[in-house]
Amino acid sequence: MMMKLTSRKLVSMLVVALFMFPFAGIAVSQESQETEVETMTGMISDIMPDIGQIIVVEESGKAVTLTAGPDVDIKNFNVGDHVVVECTSDMVVISINKQTE
Repeated sequence: MMMKLTSRKLVSMLVVALFMFPFAGIAVSQESQETEVETMTGMISDIMPDIGQIIVVEESGKAVTLTAGPDVDIKNFNVGDHVVVECTSDMVVISINKQTE
């Protein structure tokens, strides 16, 4: 009788543990999909709206080539515009705004 009770508890614990693993995997995969956003300020030194790329020279002097994201329109920007850009670590622009002085 005692062995049967212990076996049932063990089986119950295994079922619960196996049921929890898929949910733990989903939580971990959602965390890893969150993108890290970087903000930079600088001046547009080149803009190529036909291919969706801009080159921004940061205040440090470093030139960075960025690709416009699917919801970003770069056609209203010009060379020489001072901008604030939010982008992913893959250098995809999430938002771009003219810098107000």
